[in-house]
Amino acid sequence: MLKKLIKGIAIAASLAVMSHAVYADALSTIKGRGKLMVAIDLGNPPHGFKDEKFETVGSDVDTARLLAKDMGVELEIVQVATPNRVQYLLTNKADLVISALSITPERKKVIDFSIPYAELNCIVAAPTAMKITTYADLAGKGGVAVTRGTVNDQWLTKGTEGVSDVKITRFEDDPTSTTAITSGQLQIYATSLPLLNQLKKTNPNVDLQVKFVMNGFPLGIALRKNEPQLQSFLNTWVETNLKNGKLVEIYKKWHGVTLKADDLIAQKN
Repeated sequence: MLKKLIKGIAIAASLAVMSHAVYADALSTIKGRGKLMVAIDLGNPPHGFKDEKFETVGSDVDTARLLAKDMGVELEIVQVATPNRVQYLLTNKADLVISALSITPERKKVIDFSIPYAELNCIVAAPTAMKITTYADLAGKGGVAVTRGTVNDQWLTKGTEGVSDVKITRFEDDPTSTTAITSGQLQIYATSLPLLNQLKKTNPNVDLQVKFVMNGFPLGIALRKNEPQLQSFLNTWVETNLKNGKLVEIYKKWHGVTLKADDLIAQKN
């Protein structure tokens, strides 16, 4: 009996070590491979997009490049559509997601995050002449464009529950949602403030004004669960680069907004 008990404990300990190695050694795997695979939506300016020279640019692109550099590895950008960001992570198609991914309780059930490296305001925008100040004012206005599966979609859906005559038109990615607005198909847009600013910069004749803010969200670097070494590394890296101003500078360059580093660091999840 004692021998069986000892053997059982030994097997359990062995399995625990194996499990820890499988799930907690992503950092060593990345460094051993010499390459960091980061999923980024390149149809979401100014976070990630192709410029006029077809070069990959944006705030999340610069963030990923800085991270890979500090890790001492090569960066491979894995292009992903907004609705598939978490799926690419869970199916091991990417090591991390740095793609305007908001830290939400729902997402934290299936993935982990670093401490916030940036932030995102979700807004509802419409032509200047439209009188819209609340979700209720969206009734009878002809429809609202939003990208499926985003926090913008979540808050628009939640906010319009119980409000009759509100038509929500969901598109599969941000470029398609934006095209629906710029083409005149729809006039009201539930989106992020940076994406709205980029849209107005690219299409100065489009009449869009922020009507109200749905919510503000911290953005985190997403990783698979049970990877404590990688998560610890990311948390230290984010905090260091917020304090030294590098992440603040990247965000300012692309979004025209100065992050409050101390406020982001204080939101440790």
